[in-house]
Amino acid sequence: MKKTIAIYFSDPEPMGYPFHKKQYLESYQQIIAEIESHGINVFIVRGDSYIKDGRFGKGWQFIDGKLKESNEEVRADLIFNRDDKNTIPIIHDCKIINQPEFDQLCVDKVKTFESFTDISPKTASIHSYQEYLEQIKEWKMKPEEMMVLKKNFQTEGRGIFIIPIADVKKSLYSDWNNVLVQEFLDSSAGIPHITEGLHDLRVNVINGKAIDSILRVPKKGSYIANIARGGSATPIDLEDVPKEVIKLVYRIDGKVKKYFPAIYAADFIHSDKGYRLLELNSRPGVDHPDWSKTYRKFNDGIINMLVNAVNE
Repeated sequence: MKKTIAIYFSDPEPMGYPFHKKQYLESYQQIIAEIESHGINVFIVRGDSYIKDGRFGKGWQFIDGKLKESNEEVRADLIFNRDDKNTIPIIHDCKIINQPEFDQLCVDKVKTFESFTDISPKTASIHSYQEYLEQIKEWKMKPEEMMVLKKNFQTEGRGIFIIPIADVKKSLYSDWNNVLVQEFLDSSAGIPHITEGLHDLRVNVINGKAIDSILRVPKKGSYIANIARGGSATPIDLEDVPKEVIKLVYRIDGKVKKYFPAIYAADFIHSDKGYRLLELNSRPGVDHPDWSKTYRKFNDGIINMLVNAVNE
């Protein structure tokens, strides 16, 4: 009997995120076609359709380039979690990539910091504006100093502010629950031989192997390098990635081997304190030829990971 992989997205609409973007749609179609060439069924599943034991109430398949809804429930041997809003239940009754515990380690930036305190910017979790005031007092910060505030559990740069202490007002967030206060690290000096200004450097990792690297640079006037917030991305040859960064990647990976098979991105910054881990992302987006000439490296890594995992 054919094995089945279910690729899960939180948006309930069949052509919702990420298929609303042409390049993502094309990339997923290519990835799915190659997985199916191995004799594996691939379904798209969405929203609150999960039942239990790898079963979803409904799903869709690409047939002749179009999404066609299944006439019966989908029974998955493997779930590939692409949920960008943390809406999927915590699943332990079916094989899933990534495992819930590892996914939470990446999604919960407090857990990431607590796991890698010595290579991360100083971070504290707060749940009210009053706690924020107490935290900056404890850290003895001055009004002119820069501060990073971000909503925990958010993705794609949502809820991030990098501003002077003097500009932080209670109205910045309508809800201060699950806000992170983080040390600002100045990356304006760049990375030798790679970039001269503000940046972050992403390394994509699949099953313990660094697959590729991307330099992300914020748009003019911004500190936030996320592409969804207007930043630009340039592929970087792994051979050009600083050895210090690669050492940190494998140090991180040594702590997460128990969660294999796994896919994640590690984002780094170069500052006057050296290279620091900004965050881990357990759902790095697929690549496309419009964005990178080496897009196949990462997409092929995803294909091999899923084919091997469902056949184990």
